[in-house]
Amino acid sequence: MRSPAEHVPPTPPSAGGGTAMPYATTLVVDVDEPDLVPDKPGESVRLLATVEAAVFDQAQGEHADPGHLALLLALDLAEHRRERMVAAVRDALTALPSGASFAVVTAGWEGDDGPVRYYPAGPGSWAQADRQHRVTAAFAMGAAPLAADGVPKSFGYEEWLAEARRLFAGCGRSLRRLLLVTDGSTGYEDASLTAQLAACGAEFTCEVIAVGKNWDYRPLDRIAGRLRGTAEAAGPDLAAALAAAVRRACRRAVPALPLEVIVRPGVSVESFVQFTPQQLELPADEPPPGAHRHVFPTQPWDPAGATSTFLLALRADGTGDPLGELLQFAMVSLGDLHAAVTAGWRDPGLPPARTTPRTTDGTPGDSSRVLDSRRRMIAHLKKGLEALRADRRAAAERYLGQAAAAAYRLGEDWVLDEIVAWGEIRDAAGGSVSVRLPADTHRVSVTLLHLGARSAARTTNRTAGGQRTPGPCPDCREPAAPGARYCVRCGKERA
Repeated sequence: MRSPAEHVPPTPPSAGGGTAMPYATTLVVDVDEPDLVPDKPGESVRLLATVEAAVFDQAQGEHADPGHLALLLALDLAEHRRERMVAAVRDALTALPSGASFAVVTAGWEGDDGPVRYYPAGPGSWAQADRQHRVTAAFAMGAAPLAADGVPKSFGYEEWLAEARRLFAGCGRSLRRLLLVTDGSTGYEDASLTAQLAACGAEFTCEVIAVGKNWDYRPLDRIAGRLRGTAEAAGPDLAAALAAAVRRACRRAVPALPLEVIVRPGVSVESFVQFTPQQLELPADEPPPGAHRHVFPTQPWDPAGATSTFLLALRADGTGDPLGELLQFAMVSLGDLHAAVTAGWRDPGLPPARTTPRTTDGTPGDSSRVLDSRRRMIAHLKKGLEALRADRRAAAERYLGQAAAAAYRLGEDWVLDEIVAWGEIRDAAGGSVSVRLPADTHRVSVTLLHLGARSAARTTNRTAGGQRTPGPCPDCREPAAPGARYCVRCGKERA
């Protein structure tokens, strides 16, 4: 049962008219199992809806307008990485287009209780990305305050985000991008990081680069996912990864255009998961107590109009609802588009009505239950990898076995390939797996960091000719990351 909505902007008005919308949007909501039947009378029911959305900004080229762009480079690195950092920043600033604004934040001088803006000098100022500022900033990095080797900072990732919020507040540019480069010198407090991520909202996006190994990557995935960016692991030579992140940050993107869900009384949002272009669970902005409107910041929309797919899971209470009538349980909105989530409570004596899910171009798509099974499969795989890192054999084999059974049912060969890298699949259909311990904790961390991208790219893990994606790096045996031109551990360019 599809609820489509489409908005195509009008042609620009003549002088004296209003302002035309700068982009076209499409929104389709599909409930492919519209009949709701509780297991027991009076129980709530899970209602699944597939959401497909796209944005097309009608601009030319793949780069953002430099006049709208501000890039904040945050260098959370230890002193022994200075030489490579200076070279990497030089290359990164070269990749920044002329006309953009930029600033550099570092760990701060001794006695500072948080990170500080190091370049350019002057309260609240930003530098223009011209030749003079690029050269001056790169030269200044040789004296930038970095973390003392072996001495943990007294502040965490939440303080880097707080400083970014403060600087962006006085920026005046509409496209605001944070690029956080960290080697784990900073720790974090879970509650403080959660609160700061919520406070950031949709003010800016964040690309994260993890440098080095044998430290905890987990908060980086949270930061990048919540702030609509990507997290990438880099080898000791971080120049290639940093320059690539700058180019990603300078791509065209639609400024903050979140998805909103308004539910009727008696209905709650259980989860909202994005499947393409990257699989991640979308956390809602914290609503006021009792509010029925939930705002979900998304990753930057592909301005060329590529469709993003989501799964919305609702929990519905049918107390007092009539049987057999089509009811609206929620409304999904994208900008000025709105599409209803509709279903009905079925009389247990009647046969169910099912519809075939369709994509925005009219072709058959994955059912909501298939998407929900994929979400659970990824969750089991993630828990299994985390158990591997902690040397918990029983938990690792249990979760990886559940992931293998789901992958077998869904035909997700890449998940089976991933599990084989850590052990042996004795019976995929039955979920029987054995693992090898101890596991390489750095490899586990890199795999977890790239899991969202791998799950979204699952249909391209084999070419039409049956060839696999590149195997491990021939020098250090690091697994290939999807789309990566350089090894994430040693920095060697792949063939």
